[in-house]
Amino acid sequence: MPIVHHRKPSLLSYPMWLGTRALLRPTLSLWPLTRSGMAGLFLIDRALAIGPKPSGVVREQMTLAGRPVELIMPSGPSRRDSETAVLYLHGGAFVVCGLGSHRSIASRLARSTELPVFTLEYRQLPSSGVGTSVADAVDAYRELVGERGYRRVIVAGDSAGGFLAGKVVEAAAREGLPRPTAMIGISPLLDLDVGTNPDRSSRSDAYIPQSKMAQLAGLFGRGPIPFTGVRRIVQIADADFPPTVIITAEGEMLEADAIELIETLDEAGVDAVGHSYAWQVHAFPVLTTRHPETLHAIEVTAAFVAQAIREAKDADERKDQRAG
Repeated sequence: MPIVHHRKPSLLSYPMWLGTRALLRPTLSLWPLTRSGMAGLFLIDRALAIGPKPSGVVREQMTLAGRPVELIMPSGPSRRDSETAVLYLHGGAFVVCGLGSHRSIASRLARSTELPVFTLEYRQLPSSGVGTSVADAVDAYRELVGERGYRRVIVAGDSAGGFLAGKVVEAAAREGLPRPTAMIGISPLLDLDVGTNPDRSSRSDAYIPQSKMAQLAGLFGRGPIPFTGVRRIVQIADADFPPTVIITAEGEMLEADAIELIETLDEAGVDAVGHSYAWQVHAFPVLTTRHPETLHAIEVTAAFVAQAIREAKDADERKDQRAG
């Protein structure tokens, strides 16, 4: 089965879900989408950036395609693969979050995969629309596989970052760039118009209000770079997708699109699997640290990526032998 259901939640899951539903959902529902209201959200990322520093990794601030990135690498001895990297695209509804808020999840991925993780600070609302966010993500990927010389790049993202990861897959096929080695989605947004989709509901979601996503949709078209291509990631040609793993919270608003994508890819013969966790909140591996479900989700994701890398290396070796 392409969808694996994990229906035995840890005890910590219940108060986390209920507390999030009671506190965060009303806040998000009432938060004003004015320029000042959106601009003030940067303080969330700044506050999280001064929290405890992740252990077991080293960090370096740099730029990628003209945008700030944080490069996170596992510290100490490792069997590090110098030809493979992860491009991580943070979530936040194209409005909020950044390097600070996603340092923990990027560090966990770096340690579990033993790969360098580049977390991109792409342009967001209120100054820039989704077309600009996509352009920044694609430019970063293009530089990694071009000027930086990485032979294999895993593209990963949570929530809105999951949409950007899908658009990188689309752009790579369109531009003739190397296909990503794998795609990781953590509660990914896969439909830019999910807020107005009559077949979707946030009734069972811990904190995402569909009405707010509908309001945001009217802002996604802002420039300066226009949006092009598909608005639903499932519309990208099956053959363009790399091996894909998606983590979701059972019943969250975005899960139906994730299941549709995984089942579509599986039927087309693409290596694709989804892991659905009961009593979890949207993007829970980003929000929690030592939570059992977070640790398990990172573990299964790292195992999936390791297999995709092994298969990609085998394919590269066969290609080199034919060329030789």
